[in-house]
Amino acid sequence: MGSVQHVISMKPFSRQQIESILDLADSFEAEARGEKKSDLLAGKVLTALFYEPSTRTRLSFESAMVRLGGQVLSVADAKKTSSVWKGETLEDTILTIANYCDVIAMRHPQKGAAEIAASVSSVPILNGGDDANEHPTQALLDLLTIRRERGTIDGLTVTLVGDHAHSRVTNSLLFGLANYDVKVILVNPPSLAVSRETLKYVQDKGLSVEETSDLAAALTKTDVVYIFRIQKERFEDPEEYERVKGGYQLDRAMLEAAGREITVMHPMPRVDELSTDVDDMPGACYFRQSFNGVMLRMALLAWVLGKADLD
Repeated sequence: MGSVQHVISMKPFSRQQIESILDLADSFEAEARGEKKSDLLAGKVLTALFYEPSTRTRLSFESAMVRLGGQVLSVADAKKTSSVWKGETLEDTILTIANYCDVIAMRHPQKGAAEIAASVSSVPILNGGDDANEHPTQALLDLLTIRRERGTIDGLTVTLVGDHAHSRVTNSLLFGLANYDVKVILVNPPSLAVSRETLKYVQDKGLSVEETSDLAAALTKTDVVYIFRIQKERFEDPEEYERVKGGYQLDRAMLEAAGREITVMHPMPRVDELSTDVDDMPGACYFRQSFNGVMLRMALLAWVLGKADLD
């Protein structure tokens, strides 16, 4: 399986590889908007194998494949609609599905599931999120969004707000940002701090990270603020969730009080942590961010299927 190109984690990516992927993604904008037809992946089949709910990740993978002329097999709610319901192992599921397609995009509730899948798969595995572990394709589209919105990634202060203890997006994005000259501010309740393992990894790579619980103060020195919902489904103790929910709520008044031009990102879905009165602010880019996911996943599909090289 060693010759197959998987995308499981952000850790293996160098800055040069990331920049090449982002450049490739930008080159697909016309195709992503449906303004230009492509048959780059004609004859290729993607299986979207999702064991957890998804709107943006699954549909943007599927849109990316179709926009490049490929076809899609979609398994939503795989825990109930596949043979997993009958007790089939993940390994057997992957070995079977690999017979039917050329690439698999997978989301799974088990940490490390993408790595397990890659260890047996004869086709590329693209990790669409494995529990609170990693979400590399989200991190890449987030880096693409920052670059498109700000014109650069280097030199920025990026503030991440919310539930970092359970956030695969935080982990993967920190691994990606560690390749750039940026400062990161992590804003969270003390009980929802990023794992010390992740923090040590990125700091050892030279990433400047500040931890605080004061969002208003962080905004006064922020270029990009990325806010996450508190993930109710990740809490084993409902009482703990009730204690921390609604801990941070970003609205227009807070952003205006900061006195800066701030780019506002969100992986979606949102609950009550991001007010709709932010939506029409120039820096609010979370719906552009979701579109960028199509271009980015086009680039990854083209790359892992041997239709594009990374410089």
